[in-house]
Amino acid sequence: MNRRARRHLFATNRRRKVAPLLPTGHPVPGDRERLASLLLDAYRGSIDDDGETLADARAEVTGYFAGAAGEPHLEASFVAIDGADLVSACLVSLDDGLPLIAYAFTAARWKGRGLGSALLQLSLNALAASGHRHAHLWVTAGNVPAERIYERFGFAEDQGPAAAQGS
Repeated sequence: MNRRARRHLFATNRRRKVAPLLPTGHPVPGDRERLASLLLDAYRGSIDDDGETLADARAEVTGYFAGAAGEPHLEASFVAIDGADLVSACLVSLDDGLPLIAYAFTAARWKGRGLGSALLQLSLNALAASGHRHAHLWVTAGNVPAERIYERFGFAEDQGPAAAQGS
């Protein structure tokens, strides 16, 4: 949703135990409206905020489910649920066969509690279980909270596409 410089990061998937703070599930196309509201809330006031509207967020989510970021991989995608609300999401797709962490976002009031990290680990675990050894993602340069999380998970620029071949 932004037009700033972005970093392309790669990692080797490693399975680790994870215990999310909230119930989790897999997103479904019927979650589009709740995901759009969550996306807008998560980006508001952040480095990724370009003044988008709810309509813009709906278009992003609709695009994800339509394959704009590659084929949606819903079995490796997760959402955290608080009552009826989705409060964090990690949406994965297959981009030319290579797993792409297409979107990872958390509601503003839930940031800093480990939900995003837990969902990312669930996604990486699911990818590893299905035989995918590598994943990649794009992050806005200067999005320090996200960059720190991805670094902890072993994502780095220096691994490049060659390391990700044969995922």
